[in-house]
Amino acid sequence: MAYAGRENVSNFSAEAHALPDWYSEIFGSGDFTDTLLFGDCRKIHQPVHATAEQNNIRVNVFEEGYVRPHWLTMELHGVNGRSRLPRDPAWYREQRTMTPPSPTGQTTGYNLYERAYHDIRYRAANAIYASRFPHYESHRPHNGYREYAGLARRLLLERQYRAEAKRLTERLLAKKLPYYLFPLQLNSDSQIQVHSPFDSIRQAIDHVLTSFAAHAPADALLVIKNHPLDTGLIEYRNYAKSAAKTLGVADRLEFIDAGHLPTLLDRARGVVVVNSTVGLSALHHRRPLKALGTAIYDLEGMTWHGSLDTFWREAEEPDMTLYQAFLDYLVHHTQINGDFYTRTGIAMAVAGVVKRLEATTHD
Repeated sequence: MAYAGRENVSNFSAEAHALPDWYSEIFGSGDFTDTLLFGDCRKIHQPVHATAEQNNIRVNVFEEGYVRPHWLTMELHGVNGRSRLPRDPAWYREQRTMTPPSPTGQTTGYNLYERAYHDIRYRAANAIYASRFPHYESHRPHNGYREYAGLARRLLLERQYRAEAKRLTERLLAKKLPYYLFPLQLNSDSQIQVHSPFDSIRQAIDHVLTSFAAHAPADALLVIKNHPLDTGLIEYRNYAKSAAKTLGVADRLEFIDAGHLPTLLDRARGVVVVNSTVGLSALHHRRPLKALGTAIYDLEGMTWHGSLDTFWREAEEPDMTLYQAFLDYLVHHTQINGDFYTRTGIAMAVAGVVKRLEATTHD
């Protein structure tokens, strides 16, 4: 409806089990070298890798940027938990002399309202073409009406959330209170559903709170920061407070729906994530970091590889030399300066993607 163009469009309206044959037919119909897709966990993308490999076609996967802001991810084979980035710290140390410093990304003009505009177009296309593609299953967990209702409520409370987070941040800094930061992710994100040991964000909250209550220093607070794009359809604030009360740490839990992340990271005693890209920001701020799920940055020396129970008292700051070597390689080999939603960012991304594709030697 909005993005396909007018030429060389192939539509698939059959059931999902027929996708492999359809992909094979397309891949075999021309002299193709590459295919590109957004995300590698969606149902319609799952047959792509095997079919592309049979036809000697490279699979390039897009995702939101590992590095934020101003970057998006484009990686061969897969992203996040399916990334083929090495997990050996020594490998990155060896690459350091051969990898130039990572550049600073040029601004992409990111705008939340422009992103919302694209989301509305996506929802409209789903509704308008539902009869034409009767077997299509969206990766989104709720229909648009429910999600927009949740986001509208969040927007109405935004000023209250900002004021609350500002007061808490000022109190933490003024009184020099020791605290750990636990930023939440979206419940439906494949990072949680596919690449983590948790079935839900609530389960992750239970896990972190239970460990914190039993093993963290008695004077420390736990600050849980909700994801900025959370729709509010799953209640986390009251859930976390109830769990903290049961565990006897109600007075040591703070929950916020806003806040200046760099400031919170800079003063935190440590940061716990499932596998959020906030982990890379925590490393940038030299914060001790524990990743509970599969994460590309979960390297010995950069993150705590002991248990969560021992993290609260024993975790150390990351090896910043290793972090810089990792970051330089990551940016040069997986990141594109650009954005998926703004006109400026899209133009930047297209130029970067074309350059990357043309420079890549076929395996």
